[in-house]
Amino acid sequence: MTVKIVTDSTADLPPKVAQELGITVVPLNVHFGTETYRDGQDISADEFYKRLVSGPILPKTSAPSPGTFKDVYDKLAGNADGIVSIHISSKLSATCDAALAGKREAGDKCRIEVINSNTVSLAIGFLVIAAARAAKSGATVDETVKLVQDSISRASLIGALDTLESRHA
Repeated sequence: MTVKIVTDSTADLPPKVAQELGITVVPLNVHFGTETYRDGQDISADEFYKRLVSGPILPKTSAPSPGTFKDVYDKLAGNADGIVSIHISSKLSATCDAALAGKREAGDKCRIEVINSNTVSLAIGFLVIAAARAAKSGATVDETVKLVQDSISRASLIGALDTLESRHA
């Protein structure tokens, strides 16, 4: 059984890791005023942070469209018995909702499980890496989903800020 893993760009996976493990990363949209970029594709993390610090406009993000997820699921379904799609917390983004809508639009070509990680950044990345390693080792969709769900309950993310000041305030 072939299980494919999908995540979004908020998982902050290095491209090399995603490629080596066969993980499909769906980019969120980053908006600087009227300019829109696909996170990690049209704008690098370095460029994003440079603009964040020095630019006159604070960025906003938006979820990928359900159609984007449908297209990804359709493409992967041809070579998969199942897809496990792991995303940023639904409390922070509409990405999970878009993935679920994309799943509905994709139909029944193969089984698709969408998982709300309840977290962000590399905390998602580590869940996704574990899922991809399990899938590469022959885990079923059910085994991969259980691994991720069990890991979510043990995952935590701690962040540190240099300052709470913002030149944009």
